Amino acid sequence: MDPERPWAKWADPAPGTGAAVHVTREFPVPREEVFRAWTDPELFRQWFRPGQGSTPSAEMDVRPGGEYRVTIERPPEAPGTTYLVGTYLEVVPPERLVYTFGWEGTPYLEQLEDVDSRVIVQFRDLGGSTEVSITHERLDTEELRAFHRWGWAGALERLADVV
Repeated sequence: MDPERPWAKWADPAPGTGAAVHVTREFPVPREEVFRAWTDPELFRQWFRPGQGSTPSAEMDVRPGGEYRVTIERPPEAPGTTYLVGTYLEVVPPERLVYTFGWEGTPYLEQLEDVDSRVIVQFRDLGGSTEVSITHERLDTEELRAFHRWGWAGALERLADVV
């Protein structure tokens, strides 16, 4: 893999292949607040975590080419530490984020270690509220899609509590 372009080994999935997860939710706050919750490490760690787990740290260099590393303490039923890592490809405040999405330290789902997927987040202004649309691409198996669909649904529930 080219360390300068970790996403380069992937071709975009063909339309209709089902290789992506799509999640949309509306939040009753301005999009600047929602965007900030995705880009401020202290706010991000409050909502981006597994159910009963925690996120003790988040390092985020939110700019195109900037990297992030999020430390996740998994819940008691699957104890241990996992890291979410990636690179920001597009940052358009407060409208859009595009970044690679990879896992390190996932013994309970070893196939995640080989996945550098891509996440596209759109923040749509609805005049006082915000629609967040997530497309998580390059998830080649149903197991990966189900795992990430579950993860995004829970994360957005917790995001609603933060914003």
